[in-house]
Amino acid sequence: MLTVTATGATAGSGGDWKVIVPLVAAAVAFAGVMLTLWVHGQRARRGRLRELYAGGWAAVQAYKEFAFAMRRRNVEDRAGERVRISEAMREVQKDLSFYEALIGRERSDRVACEYRILVAKTREIAGEIIKRSWNEEPIDSDKEMHSPQIAGELQALKVFEDGYLTATIRATEPNCCRWAVSRRAGAAEHDAKGTAR
Repeated sequence: MLTVTATGATAGSGGDWKVIVPLVAAAVAFAGVMLTLWVHGQRARRGRLRELYAGGWAAVQAYKEFAFAMRRRNVEDRAGERVRISEAMREVQKDLSFYEALIGRERSDRVACEYRILVAKTREIAGEIIKRSWNEEPIDSDKEMHSPQIAGELQALKVFEDGYLTATIRATEPNCCRWAVSRRAGAAEHDAKGTAR
């Protein structure tokens, strides 16, 4: 009687493994599929954010270029240049507002804050140069194409540009790499403070 019971238990446990092994394999496969989908979703999100942040950066740089463009306007067609530059400026202003709103809707408050600061400072610093250049006579020789004075004034924006770029890097890096980005950014800030002294 005992022998029959032991044999039955052994046979029953062997049957259990035939059910358990496929269930475990299916669970592992399902977890692998879910992990793959999650990784691809994260990559797609980071790619979308990079494009968004790059578009915002391009809009700021386009605005800065007007500091130089005003000096280079066509002196022989003042009325036409007023219309052309005003239309181009309107488009860039629209882009700045578009990206400011879109970046502000993202989860990273730090990027949104840094972008708002960058846009405000760009409008303040570059806008003042644009206003001043608009009231001055346009250049009339190739020698005047370069303007180290304007380039020097625009250097005041570098700290705000760096703040925005650092925030975008932190927001688009995978979680496992963020500590390295934070360390690099911290080291760069420390170096900048040391240089400023």
